[in-house]
Amino acid sequence: MESRHSFDINPALYTRTQSLFDAKRRKLPPDAVERLAREVVERLAEKRDVLNGRVAALPPAVTNPELVNTFCDILLAPDASIALRFLEESLSPVVAERGDLYGYIAAASRQLGERWDADEVTYLQVTLAVGKLYAVVRSVGASRDAEYVDPNPRKYAVFANVPGEQHTLGVSVAAEVFRDAGWEISLQLDRSHAELVDCVSANRPAVIGLSLSSPMGLDPLVRLVIALRLALPTIIIAVAGGDDTDEDTLRTLVDLDLVITNAEQAQSDLSRLLSLEATA
Repeated sequence: MESRHSFDINPALYTRTQSLFDAKRRKLPPDAVERLAREVVERLAEKRDVLNGRVAALPPAVTNPELVNTFCDILLAPDASIALRFLEESLSPVVAERGDLYGYIAAASRQLGERWDADEVTYLQVTLAVGKLYAVVRSVGASRDAEYVDPNPRKYAVFANVPGEQHTLGVSVAAEVFRDAGWEISLQLDRSHAELVDCVSANRPAVIGLSLSSPMGLDPLVRLVIALRLALPTIIIAVAGGDDTDEDTLRTLVDLDLVITNAEQAQSDLSRLLSLEATA
């Protein structure tokens, strides 16, 4: 069947995202992984298409409930590649817009949560399924629609410390450095997880810069980044780590666009990423 959808699918991003989520499953404590899984399931159960300022309500009902059942079964299967093939070969031919696809994603997420709550699936099955579901969303949501791309993107960013982190001097200084360079910075200090996600959802910055002062903040950082990706798929996420932070761990575990080591260099790197977004 010939596809009639109007959105792009990025198989490379699917594979990368799924691998990153698998790394989280292996390296984070089980309770942290369960919190991540709950975050994804609950947010995707009410997923809306908010790309580029447009908010689309979910369809009132999914047109093919049997397809939802199959989608959920495939997410629970061990082979990660099957979910991508199902997206490309079975789901994309029957939906026209990304919002329609999100209707199926939301329905599958709700069904996955129901099976989890009813103990019909194991912890391992759920965490594998959630990683694939998150990767599916990233593979279709991270690129901007061509007709909505701004050729001169606004240099607007939210800077914040990771929830629970006590040290805010570094991110405050970085905010001033960026302001002096012409950026518009909204500095959000000591915000909770929910407050930061709500802030990003409401204000839609091009960039969020996060400060991680200690390895203890890694679990909250991972959870926050996933929530931000689901809230605003096109956002550029940068993290500055403290002296005790392993930069390789950030790059291999967290779904980031940039690890900041120097504020001046970060300005150049983020400007370049904004330009790439505008020409993608």
